[in-house]
Amino acid sequence: MEMNKQLHQQIVKLCEEGDQFAELKQMSEAIASYQRALELVPEPKEKWSAATWIYGTLGDTYFLIKNYEDAIRSLEYALKCPDGNENPFLLLRLGESFYELGEFEKAKAYLYKAYQIEDYKIFFQEDDKYFKLIIELI
Repeated sequence: MEMNKQLHQQIVKLCEEGDQFAELKQMSEAIASYQRALELVPEPKEKWSAATWIYGTLGDTYFLIKNYEDAIRSLEYALKCPDGNENPFLLLRLGESFYELGEFEKAKAYLYKAYQIEDYKIFFQEDDKYFKLIIELI
């Protein structure tokens, strides 16, 4: 399915606006922009690749502000969208979010899956505690 070009441009513009807010550390404004972009994605949202990256970006933003519950909710939606389940960054952030909530078995499963796709390089800029959780599986 192809998205209407004008609609796609509106979504991209809102996401770019959200990215600018995020760079300025204005996270609630960033989240609001991403959510407005997501509202423009036609139903069912799981059918559109735009939803994959918007949910993923929302999940990442929630993770950065330590709102792990909303991060998990957004990232789980992203996994249901096109190519989401094979995206190592989404899997990494989901695993990290579960880790931060003390759900270590779920964290281990997602972190290991991210590792299987991207190898150790996916962990280069992350806290070592996440990689240490899966080291026994390698």
